[in-house]
Amino acid sequence: MHRRRCVTEDAARTAAGGVREELLDPLRRTLEWMLTLRDGRGRILCPEHRVEHSGKSAGAIVLALELRRLDPRCDRQRWAAVAVEQGRRLVANLEREGTSPAHTFRPGRHDPFNCSNSVIDGGAASDALAQLAGDLAQELDAEDRESFAAAALLHARTYLRYAALDKGVPAQRAWGLTGLAAAWALEPDEVLEAAALEAVGLLERIQHGDGSYPYHPSAWGAEHPGASDVSAYYQSRVTAFLLHALERLGRAPSDAAFRAPLERGLAFLSALVGPDGIKCGLVEAKPWYWGATYEVASHPFDAFALARGWRHFGGEELAAAAVASFRSWARHLGADGALASHRPGPGRGRSYQCPLFWAGHAMWMARAVEDLEAILAGPAVQAGADECVRVRHFPDASLARLEDGAVVAWVRGRRPGVSVLHGSPHGAGLLRVVRRADGSELLERCRLGGRQEAEWSGRCGGPAPLRGWRAGRSELGFSLWLARVHLRAGRPLQALAAPWRVLLRGVGAFAHPRVSSAFALDPSMEVGADVVTVSGPLAWRDGSAVAGSRVERRYTVGGPGLVVSDRLEACGAAREVAYHAPARAGALEEADAVRYRLS
Repeated sequence: MHRRRCVTEDAARTAAGGVREELLDPLRRTLEWMLTLRDGRGRILCPEHRVEHSGKSAGAIVLALELRRLDPRCDRQRWAAVAVEQGRRLVANLEREGTSPAHTFRPGRHDPFNCSNSVIDGGAASDALAQLAGDLAQELDAEDRESFAAAALLHARTYLRYAALDKGVPAQRAWGLTGLAAAWALEPDEVLEAAALEAVGLLERIQHGDGSYPYHPSAWGAEHPGASDVSAYYQSRVTAFLLHALERLGRAPSDAAFRAPLERGLAFLSALVGPDGIKCGLVEAKPWYWGATYEVASHPFDAFALARGWRHFGGEELAAAAVASFRSWARHLGADGALASHRPGPGRGRSYQCPLFWAGHAMWMARAVEDLEAILAGPAVQAGADECVRVRHFPDASLARLEDGAVVAWVRGRRPGVSVLHGSPHGAGLLRVVRRADGSELLERCRLGGRQEAEWSGRCGGPAPLRGWRAGRSELGFSLWLARVHLRAGRPLQALAAPWRVLLRGVGAFAHPRVSSAFALDPSMEVGADVVTVSGPLAWRDGSAVAGSRVERRYTVGGPGLVVSDRLEACGAAREVAYHAPARAGALEEADAVRYRLS
């Protein structure tokens, strides 16, 4: 076996002080909460899924190491002991895949209640173990230092070098890439380097020209068209992981070979972030994960990508979005340190993933702390020029962001497809409007509902069971898995309700005669300097158009605020068609069109 050399992460990975409490306190609480879940063997056991999520235990290692380095109040010996304890757990969970040469970290894909797979868990584990071996190189005993480095390298050499090149989901490939690059930093060799750089190139090539990423590209095996939609939840992962991996590989992200895709990805990500730090969550290929129209579970990845992007490329907009993302995440953290993915409210429910998953992801928020501190210590930043009217258009995602000194709004055009589990549930119009001054939502949205504010809705025909069955039959089998998860978590009533809920929402709602302007899949969209126009039909929930119907929609900023002009030009065979005006609309006018202002 080659001699390994443990290296520090970079020149900045030295003892540091001066980080404000605003940044450190949420991270301490997150890690302390994770540690309350340990059993007598040191395993961090998920109370929801009743399994050791090893990939999230890796997050505890990084949290402990970063707090040990950055927090002047911390017990450095205690955090070192936590990191070593969880490092030993990861090494104990590294096993060979039968007769295959691949070694992976259990449970990975082997326990379905882990709700993860081997490339996600393994990328996080190799990354954390490599950092552990490097950061504590002078303090570990020889056996621990060798075992941590050996496990990271063995997994990278026998599994990640392949998985980072062949997984169907870009975010999963990128997560594997983080472990691959971290292992190379421990012991550089040409094989790992070649695989890592090839993975970087593949991820860059799958990116859309406007900077967005498909969640599961059709070319990479997506089973449903909606899965190839873009995802507010996953967008930042690829960019964040590319930035991290390139640094580990000794490549400057600002080099011409890498810069353009990274800047495009950051531009799309920052455009999703509102002045309240919340992303436009209705742009989502995987809506079944969430019990609301937004989530903050992805904000550690967002904050890292935006803050690290600011470090390499500059830009006030990235800086402002990074801080806003951190603060909105911190506001959703409970006093005990457990994260809520969203606030409770009408029409909102439980999200699929668990608080332990989200706590493990906080490792990326910890890695962003120094950049966030630098942003906050500098001149005050604003998210764009507040008084300027601006419209940004991302044509591949068919998304426009409109803003002026009063509001920020998002308008969506076409979408690739939709079911109850896959694809963005709304399009062909207005998704979200936020007031700059106080972060108030000016548009009520529910993820799955009947009449929606700022939409035309009505009925056409009668119930269509065949249409509903086509849209939802494949989702019913998955509902039984959701029931098993509830049952394992001790929620028998929710277990019984899960199949019925998917039947009602995935089949019944798609069979319903309700039609809406929000359901059209392929409207036209024109973008000007201060206006976006969307034209399309009324449609059933699956996107099927009502013949002969047409809606013309115009969204203008600079009034101040957003001026909405909505005209129903033809309803075709639809009946009882009416417009649901937002409760916060001002100066409402109705004739043959609806016109109002949101400010």
